[in-house]
Amino acid sequence: MKTDKKAVAEYWNRNINQVKFLKTGEFGSKDFFEEANNIRYHYHYYLPELFDRIACQYPNGKLLEVGCSMANDLIQFAKRGFQVTGIDLTEAGIDLAMKHFVLNGLEADLRVADAENLPFDDGIFDVVYSFGVLHHTPDTEKSVAEVHRVLKLGGLAVIMLYHTNSLNYVAHQMLGIPADGNRNDPVPIARTYTRKSAYRLFNQFSEVKMEVEYLFGTGWGTVNKLIPRRLHHFLGNRVGWHLLIFAKK
Repeated sequence: MKTDKKAVAEYWNRNINQVKFLKTGEFGSKDFFEEANNIRYHYHYYLPELFDRIACQYPNGKLLEVGCSMANDLIQFAKRGFQVTGIDLTEAGIDLAMKHFVLNGLEADLRVADAENLPFDDGIFDVVYSFGVLHHTPDTEKSVAEVHRVLKLGGLAVIMLYHTNSLNYVAHQMLGIPADGNRNDPVPIARTYTRKSAYRLFNQFSEVKMEVEYLFGTGWGTVNKLIPRRLHHFLGNRVGWHLLIFAKK
């Protein structure tokens, strides 16, 4: 039986991505967003380079982020010249995203919407980006089909899903910790994918490539500090927690 969409929305309204790691700044303030960005790109150190790669392929294109939360990444795309649109299942995430864009003096089309039923016409985006989101929705297959539908012919989907064959997943399984590390309030849905199962998921796309990154999650802060960045990157490319999918329509 599939988890109710309402339960998923209620969870992410309670647990806005990254907020639990923030220690300073008034909620929704400039300091709040600066700390959120610093934490995100300290641990997700490969993302700025990824943003540059996408921007080089589709300069000044139209980009949709599915599951934008407080819009850390969406703002980075806007700064790189994209015309950006962001959706999130939660009002809490979109409210923060709006404040974030206002503070940066940037524009975006931001709305509460469902990844499984995107409120857009066919073939209007050059890029659809979704980072660690689609594995949390009840019908991941339908959300991927929606990504395909709203992309232009030749457009690119850049999707991160959790990787089954990863050190992080094995560590969680051995310790009996839920995928998000939260025993008291676990994520209702958190699927993982192998390369093989991910290829099946994206089989309607004309070209699919994959990369692996990110050895451990943000919650493993102490462990991360003990591992040199070069070694973290080396191991992340082999047994990383993030399965990055580049799918062209």
